[in-house]
Amino acid sequence: MSEMQFGSRRRSVMITGTLTSLVWLILLIPATPSHAQNGTILQQTTACGTNPKSTDLTVRTSDGSVWGIDATSGKICVYTTAGTLALTNMIDHPVGAAQAPLFQPQCSGISYSAATDTFWILNSTGLELSEMDPAGNQLGAPVSIQASTTLTGLTLNPLDGHLWTLNTQDNTALEIDPLDGSILSTLPLPGSSVRYSSGLDIRFDNGQAVLDFTYGDVFDAGISEIRSVNLTTGAASCYQVDLNQIESEDSLMGMAVSGSSTYITTCCTVYQVNSIQNSLLAVADLQGFVDGEGSLTLDWRNCGPGTNGIYNSIRITRNGAIIDTISGSANNWTDNSPPAEADILYQVQGVVGSNLATSSISLSNAAGGLSQVLSIPGFYPRDLAYDPEQDDLYVTDSFSSEIRVFSSDLVQKRVFDTGLANLRGIGYNTLLDVLLVSRASSSLVTFVDPTTGTPLSSFPSSSSEITSISYDSSTDDWLLFRNTGSPDAEVLRMEAADGLEGNPLGTISPPQTSGLVLSNGMACLEDGTLLMGIDAAGIGSSVSQLTSFGFPLSYSMPMGAIGQSLQLLNNSWTGLEDIGSTVIVAGNATSSLYKLILVSDGPDFLRGDSDSNNIVNLADAIYTATWLYSGGATPSCMDAVDANDDGRLDISDPLYTLLYLFAGSAPPPIPFPLPGEDPTFLDNLGC
Repeated sequence: MSEMQFGSRRRSVMITGTLTSLVWLILLIPATPSHAQNGTILQQTTACGTNPKSTDLTVRTSDGSVWGIDATSGKICVYTTAGTLALTNMIDHPVGAAQAPLFQPQCSGISYSAATDTFWILNSTGLELSEMDPAGNQLGAPVSIQASTTLTGLTLNPLDGHLWTLNTQDNTALEIDPLDGSILSTLPLPGSSVRYSSGLDIRFDNGQAVLDFTYGDVFDAGISEIRSVNLTTGAASCYQVDLNQIESEDSLMGMAVSGSSTYITTCCTVYQVNSIQNSLLAVADLQGFVDGEGSLTLDWRNCGPGTNGIYNSIRITRNGAIIDTISGSANNWTDNSPPAEADILYQVQGVVGSNLATSSISLSNAAGGLSQVLSIPGFYPRDLAYDPEQDDLYVTDSFSSEIRVFSSDLVQKRVFDTGLANLRGIGYNTLLDVLLVSRASSSLVTFVDPTTGTPLSSFPSSSSEITSISYDSSTDDWLLFRNTGSPDAEVLRMEAADGLEGNPLGTISPPQTSGLVLSNGMACLEDGTLLMGIDAAGIGSSVSQLTSFGFPLSYSMPMGAIGQSLQLLNNSWTGLEDIGSTVIVAGNATSSLYKLILVSDGPDFLRGDSDSNNIVNLADAIYTATWLYSGGATPSCMDAVDANDDGRLDISDPLYTLLYLFAGSAPPPIPFPLPGEDPTFLDNLGC
């Protein structure tokens, strides 16, 4: 079964079928232990050197040995694969060791040429290629690469002798002529615009040259698999090697393929991983999003044996139960009635005859469920502010003076430069139509024109640690989050009225007895309550709702939907802003904006319509009272039953309806008299 949680690709494909089919599959791969699945670690050994920085691997096909290059030591490590994977030799390479103070050159690639029994080395800081013999002697002069970019990994195409490397700045593979260093072609590599990739190799599949490359997306927050493309056309294949069984705190780097195994290195360890592919492949790139309105959508790429990857049929399961069977060519499916809960396990099963190939994904249709993600290379979102009238979402960039403006559906509208370096927090005053921003290592906060980005004036905040800013429209105050990274983090409340701005009005923090420690972002709701990131062992793992005085309320939203960056990266998220029943999260470390649902709002409803017949009348009051006190039928929409919108279901609700109908009292709060969304979605009631 292929597992995928929060967008990460944690896969180990399950094939089920007849006993005969299983025996036949085992007989096809006698050299591999019967228990070894794709991604299984077969062997591992320590990289050579006292402070290893292994970056890339290649296989010397004449004897099957694995050669690894160290980034800075000037050493090449040679490992035998005959029996136990083990270090057998260390040799000096001609590029040499890195020298202080710049610690250059650094090497990030090595590749073997069987035709000449020589090796090519990539000097990634000097952008040079060097050829050497197996003894480490340089052959000819270094060749300058005719490119100015960031390169990593190296492989050689034995058909023409050309070298290939990864350009990590634009997610392409470059074909290089080793004679003069010219770039012969550029191959775009499919996948997320923001990704993790550092190694590549060329192999042959039925006579076709294919390029394997390491890959991970923003949910993985690191390399999690090996993907493959046709070297000629660039078309993505369904070949995949799961790397999630490698549990290491060190990043995965370069790779090399040898038969049914793939060798991959971290700085300090070399692994041999089983890369055998199953006879029936599961769907690829499975992902899912919720809309917060009662629907959930899955989409994927088909990898079946038919034309364009079709299967005989595709089966959908939810929490283990089959809920739909669809065409074998379908590449998406919508659940119009998902349960309003976290950790819903969906399986997309490709069916061919009696065989199944399954990919799985765990999604949340509750608070914190993922609705949308936008990733922009080179953009490091820090904090957010929202203008509801113009539908303008303002986002600061950590390492620039720019503010990007998006719509609420995360379509970029414009970018303006404030001239204020290293922006941090940002808030929007709806009364004065002005932005307020903070900067790193500065106690001044500055007003900025929201149209032009022109700085207007500043006032002191008394702290150089202001990382998030919000505007409290219920009191006309600025809220400045002083994020110290410790239990004394607090929110500073300051005057926002014209002419009084910056006057201190006190501080907000949770009581010590609550055990809550503030972390990361802040958003102020219309009623003056706050959504604040909460620290758990140094990780902003959730968001809690606090009163305007800092007392915790019952609402809490987990942040797990943004993926592995929570555990693996610093500054995984740094800001948030509420928009309706969703919250936009600034994924600083992954250059991404995530839209999460604050609550699964469900379908539109009519306030007071307890029996769900689209009319509010005496029958609704009777229906509610009967359910509350006489064991009557359970209403289908609890939000509709809450006639007075106080977040509680009790006798006051049918009384409120009766007083409105027969005593001229106030009508039910919106949505009324027409159906609509619930504006008080944090009341823990659903529909």
